[in-house]
Amino acid sequence: MRLIKYGEGWTRRHFLEQVGKGVFAAGVLSPLIDVIGRNGNCEAAYPSELLSIEVYTKGKLKPGDVLSAENVDIVKDLLDPAAYWQIKYDGRLVDLAPTETDMTRMMPMPYLRATLANQGKHKIFPDGNVYTLDGKPWIGGNPFSEPQSAAEVLWANTLSWGKHDTQAHPSIEFDTDAEGNVEYEYAGYGVEWQTVGRLTLDAHPYMRGHENQLRIGASTMVAPGDVAGTGFLQVWAYDQHKLPGFYVYQPTTKRVRTYPVDQRFEPLFPGNTYFVTEIYMAGDPLLTWGNFKLVGKGPLLAGASHNSDLDQPNWIHKTCGGKSGVKYWRTRMELVPEMYVVDMEPTSYPRAPIGKKRIWFDARTLYPMTMISYDRQGKIWKQWEGGGDYYERKPGMKWVEGTPDTFVSWSHVHAHDLQSNRMSRFYYAQTVPGGYYATVDDPSLFEKFCTIEALERLGR
Repeated sequence: MRLIKYGEGWTRRHFLEQVGKGVFAAGVLSPLIDVIGRNGNCEAAYPSELLSIEVYTKGKLKPGDVLSAENVDIVKDLLDPAAYWQIKYDGRLVDLAPTETDMTRMMPMPYLRATLANQGKHKIFPDGNVYTLDGKPWIGGNPFSEPQSAAEVLWANTLSWGKHDTQAHPSIEFDTDAEGNVEYEYAGYGVEWQTVGRLTLDAHPYMRGHENQLRIGASTMVAPGDVAGTGFLQVWAYDQHKLPGFYVYQPTTKRVRTYPVDQRFEPLFPGNTYFVTEIYMAGDPLLTWGNFKLVGKGPLLAGASHNSDLDQPNWIHKTCGGKSGVKYWRTRMELVPEMYVVDMEPTSYPRAPIGKKRIWFDARTLYPMTMISYDRQGKIWKQWEGGGDYYERKPGMKWVEGTPDTFVSWSHVHAHDLQSNRMSRFYYAQTVPGGYYATVDDPSLFEKFCTIEALERLGR
């Protein structure tokens, strides 16, 4: 075990002082982006107690240990309130993993390279949107590798959710009651398509004719039979004051209809505990929300990496917890050395049932890791917790043709309604019915999924 270089409580005081002064600078020992720029590793930016759960807890916990009700109080200060409650009172188990410091395993390489290459080439214009210095849409990577405000932390997520030019998402979902008994199961296939800030697909950085858009998101349901063929298409404007064009194909009527604004705050299907607004934790155009505020900074236990189960059938995760024993995914968490904790409010949605979101962003990647939403009375309502990994094909693994041998992706989500105690949990599968499979940066995905015509064709 390495000795702690700084006195007890030093890192906590450091982060409290930074928040109190409104200081956003990431990295404790050295500026974070400078350290990552040297060799893609963040280790030199942090003291050992922020890179090792064993050092942080003075040997009480270590990678390979299981976090449970018996020992979770050791790290209560490192958990969001929902995760603490789940482990302490609802039987959830979490496997502790070592802290990943290699950023090339936590961000797609084209995105990381563009982040380093495009520093200083952005500007927030008077309309509140982010452009290049000459007023064009953003060209790729994270323009806010050194954020100076809560809004800039949020912009990094808004401009590219999955950090690929395009990604296909085969997902399988289980919706449970309060005890964790599965009441509904769904399977769907989503496609996320960047129209600007593109790095690998031709044409780049902009898709010709779509420069006034940011992204297109499409999904089609493939199971169960009563919802199969239902499809959704969102076309996001680059201007983040504008709501996306949102279209739904319903097989029962064989028609495409426009999705009303208020339904962004309603479940899509029976059993769902989450809303469209919660996708990637900030699922609405950024400037339709406001009152952005940095409310915290510091380490957190989160599923930043090590969360794929590629040796399991269809990449499914093990389960645990609840009276049923299957309410939660059996996830892995690691000590993330630095998080930005940001609040945001739905200033353009007076009828929204959500009063505030609080989101924890990994300062190294600016990926959102967990979110707590509050109702209009200020009470904790829901948690959205995600995890991810570096997906890597190894000898002997079952692999589908068309899935890259290596790629970075999300792995799972918990969408927990803490007031009803119901849960929607879903995961990134290898395949779903219909021959759909996991892939990234596939140029054929646009014509197959990302148009009104595709929405109608897939729903027949």
